[in-house]
Amino acid sequence: MKSNGEGEREEKDVKWMDFTQDVIVQERPQESDCKNVNHDRCKCKKIKPTLATYLTRNYSYIIHAKVKEVERRSCNEVTTVVEVKDILKSSTPIPRSQVPLITNSSCQCPPLQPKQDVLIMCYEWRSRLMLLDGCLVEKWKDQLNKRFKRWEQRLQEQKLRTAQNKNQNAGRSGRSGPPKLATKITSPVLGVPKKTNKIRNDQKETNPKKV
Repeated sequence: MKSNGEGEREEKDVKWMDFTQDVIVQERPQESDCKNVNHDRCKCKKIKPTLATYLTRNYSYIIHAKVKEVERRSCNEVTTVVEVKDILKSSTPIPRSQVPLITNSSCQCPPLQPKQDVLIMCYEWRSRLMLLDGCLVEKWKDQLNKRFKRWEQRLQEQKLRTAQNKNQNAGRSGRSGPPKLATKITSPVLGVPKKTNKIRNDQKETNPKKV
């Protein structure tokens, strides 16, 4: 049987905001009794570091960083402080210093521990760097830099093809329409005089003038 604390927490967890495909940011609920939160029950998604994942999720920031500390600011917010070593991709400026990664949930997903040297792929939201369930974290290796460049090139090629296909479809729809219908309607009318002339010529051949 669920306690009142767990029931209140479930009601607060109902409110969500769409963020990106398969990733959501939870609205921050009001402060409650943190003793009712069981962190051992947290289950994070296992995201495979594949090209298909990268193309589908379209992460907005990618950094090489070292984890400094993990702070629980409230029952439903975890702040992971990292020291940014390198910025591979970002939609807003990221300083090469210690920056907070916000997890707007009672569970820290993906899980990170101090002193870890990692590659982080995730999203920016309202000028903040988020760390959300569905983001990708890998132990840092030098080969990851080259792999990222290959994946990013494929992503840009995919976006370019998508844009070109949209332009082609728009051009085709613009060329089709009333002009083609007008040609079909007028063509039978233009053909009538030709048939009349042919009949007259046949009559002349069958009725030659008498000498």
